[in-house]
Amino acid sequence: MSEPLHCIADALADGTQSAAAAALNSLGSQKDQRQPAKKALKTPLPPPGPPSAVSSDVEWV
Repeated sequence: MSEPLHCIADALADGTQSAAAAALNSLGSQKDQRQPAKKALKTPLPPPGPPSAVSSDVEWV
């Protein structure tokens, strides 16, 4: 077991079974409230290939 799990197990071992169940249930409900960050959608780049026939001219004014 990892060190954080040992700490949790030791803390829960000192109390009653109902207290341990309540603590673990509250941890589970807190986990459900956190939502992962949404990834920003990115426009995919075109695949590499031969140069296109498209040309554009830009005039700076």
